[in-house]
Amino acid sequence: MQSEEHQLLARLLAKESIRDLVLDYSSAVADKDTEFMSSLFVDDADFGPYGKGPDALKSLMQTTMGELELGIILVTNHRINFTDDVRAEGEVWARCFAQNGSEGYYEQVIKYLDTYRRTSTDSSGVGVWKFEKRKHLLCFGEGKELSLIHISEPTRLGMISYAVFCL
Repeated sequence: MQSEEHQLLARLLAKESIRDLVLDYSSAVADKDTEFMSSLFVDDADFGPYGKGPDALKSLMQTTMGELELGIILVTNHRINFTDDVRAEGEVWARCFAQNGSEGYYEQVIKYLDTYRRTSTDSSGVGVWKFEKRKHLLCFGEGKELSLIHISEPTRLGMISYAVFCL
């Protein structure tokens, strides 16, 4: 039997792993990285009419993010409640700034209702958590009279590009 201190530490490490998962999701959106995004969900995740699993998620991302030019999700509040040692539920509030070819620039306030599952344990003994389900609730959305001009200027290393917002 584990000591109480060990159990508390394991719970804190699990929360940090889940928080990292949510931030990784934001990075995958910003980078439009379907491979990385699919690694964040359990293999049997259900994506409704798109089906189940990584291929369904990739199809969903192509449909919903195909024209995305800019997608930044800033996570604000994140509450995590454990249902047992391998499952947890979360509520995430986020602010989204996005632009695509057909809708232009818009801002959103999003509430995510998440279910997480620990799928394995890494070499250091920390649980690997993934999304089992992620429900996106749009609480506020507004288009803006703002355009995004994307300028890519090669640097000496040829690796930096930046965006300039213009009114």
